[in-house]
Amino acid sequence: MKAKNPPNSALRKKAEAQIKNLPLSTLDLTMEKAKILMHELEVHQIELEMQNQELREAQQQLEKARDEYCDLFDFAPVGYLILNEKGVINNINLTACHLFGIDRLHIKGKPFSAYLSKGEANTFFLSLRQAFKTGTLPTLEFKIKRKDNTYFNALMNGTIDTDQNINGPVCRVAIQDITETRKMEILQEQHEDLERENTKIEKYNQELERIVLERTKELSEALESEKDINEMKSAFITIASHELRTPVTIILSSVILMEKFNNKGEYDKIDRHIQRIKSAIKNFTSILDDFLSLEKLERGVVRVKKETFDIMEFMKVLTEEMEGILKPEQHIHYSHEGNNLVVQNQKILHNILVNLLTNAIKYSETDVMLNTMNRNGELTVIVKDKGIGIPEQDQKNLFKRFFRAENVKDFQGTGLGLSIVKRYVELLNGSIEYVSALSQGSTFTIQLPEN
Repeated sequence: MKAKNPPNSALRKKAEAQIKNLPLSTLDLTMEKAKILMHELEVHQIELEMQNQELREAQQQLEKARDEYCDLFDFAPVGYLILNEKGVINNINLTACHLFGIDRLHIKGKPFSAYLSKGEANTFFLSLRQAFKTGTLPTLEFKIKRKDNTYFNALMNGTIDTDQNINGPVCRVAIQDITETRKMEILQEQHEDLERENTKIEKYNQELERIVLERTKELSEALESEKDINEMKSAFITIASHELRTPVTIILSSVILMEKFNNKGEYDKIDRHIQRIKSAIKNFTSILDDFLSLEKLERGVVRVKKETFDIMEFMKVLTEEMEGILKPEQHIHYSHEGNNLVVQNQKILHNILVNLLTNAIKYSETDVMLNTMNRNGELTVIVKDKGIGIPEQDQKNLFKRFFRAENVKDFQGTGLGLSIVKRYVELLNGSIEYVSALSQGSTFTIQLPEN
């Protein structure tokens, strides 16, 4: 049995006082009753000691829980503050003290607004006042001043509760340092802004490249066009000095002779020179037509408008028109297969055939064959002669402007005819092919779709 409490203990004195008030004294007890009473007392004493042990263990558990709570409160990863209605800091954990850079002793009892700028302090007071009415402090963000006069970005929120120690409502506030988060957000925003600017710059670069390419292309085309124009001017001057001189000379000489014959009254001789003048004018007109046609094609002003017409009637008018340049005993033989009605541009087709037939008549002494076929929505035109033909080495340049084969130097011409023909055929979305052999003649085949 453990030792009894010392005689002077307060608990012993209280116990003795209570015994005196008992109605029975131990002197009145029999030995048997005394034994029973002694047993009860001993049992009760043991029970008391057991209860005391349980109380001590409970107290230890409470102290342990309190220590754990203090650790949880002080060393939580989030700062905690307890504020009264005036915004005074009643309590603060160590994490928050570390954020502020101030020890707990020097921060408790201080107004929270002391660590805010004036503008933010007003915002905080209004929010705190509203929180005590609604029961919740909304999420707020402030710049809080540390002891070393630096600032950190703080994110705060809280709830209203009753603190039993001061018997009044308090605001329990959680506070986090989001300085690094804000820095990262700023960096992210700057990065996104930079990417947007880079995207804009890339678009500007692409647009600039496109503009440069377009301008370069336009400049190249302009230079090429200028080069072509210069070539045309040079060629025109050359042709004008040679080809145009011939019909002009014929006209001039014929006029002089006609005047002479007229003065002498030899009128029968005038008619021959009239025919010479007509022929010279036709040659002159043909040369000018070639240049005008090429000029229109170069400027892209030739418009294609197709219409339905009778191809045989069209060819009849055309062959009659060409009779004026036929040589003696020379004829154009025309044949057609398929539907007479075709859909094409008459003016362009006329220009194509005039050029081809003129060449066939000019470079051949025999008849010219002209055939057309209209099948499956496509018009095929064949012009065939048995003339001087085209040298093989010249055939690759046949459709170039101003090009003339070696064996036609003695014939009048501009070197534009076949170039114009090819451009017209392409304008009608058609194709042109030829077969030619020196001294055996040439055959040109043109295929023109209706659509």
